[in-house]
Amino acid sequence: MTVKDFLKGRAFRSIVILTVIALCSGLLLAICNDLLAVSDTERTQRAIKEVYGKMVKYEDYDLKEENKINEFGTIDTVYLLEDGNYLIKSTGKDGYKNGTVTCWVAFEFNSGDLKKIKKVVLDSYDKQTLMSQFGSSFYKKFASADVVTDKTKYFTTENNNGDATNIVAGATYSSTAIDNSVNSALYFVRNIILGGN
Repeated sequence: MTVKDFLKGRAFRSIVILTVIALCSGLLLAICNDLLAVSDTERTQRAIKEVYGKMVKYEDYDLKEENKINEFGTIDTVYLLEDGNYLIKSTGKDGYKNGTVTCWVAFEFNSGDLKKIKKVVLDSYDKQTLMSQFGSSFYKKFASADVVTDKTKYFTTENNNGDATNIVAGATYSSTAIDNSVNSALYFVRNIILGGN
């Protein structure tokens, strides 16, 4: 077969058609990516709006690498809001199959003192199979708990002197990971933002 025969054959036409399809698909994906991409700022504003119900100005907290990991999990992001409150995205460990749960935790301050958890909102999870069982009432328990004001206590799924958060039947490990997500943020507030006070 000569080059001329190859260029006139079906194989060459198929290659040309597939190349054109690949180029058009790539162009369409690039355009859609530009049109539908969500910036980090917009993602943050969505999280703040979910917690506060409105847009609130914020600034990034200078999160040092050595403060990102604690006994409950990790601190992913910290924002200082214009009203003096903090919004923390934290990941709790020890979930089902050693998975994790990530939550946004809003802390309410008054004159520099921690008053309460304003709200907890689920962000994402890994390896957890029963997360749809956790309704909004589960997350509301964090805001109503007095664990925050007692500096020696953290949330636990074990009924330890009545401090346990509500546990979803069959999802104790996922409950633990959610507790650890909130505890990780609470630990950070107590020991880093408030300096152990």
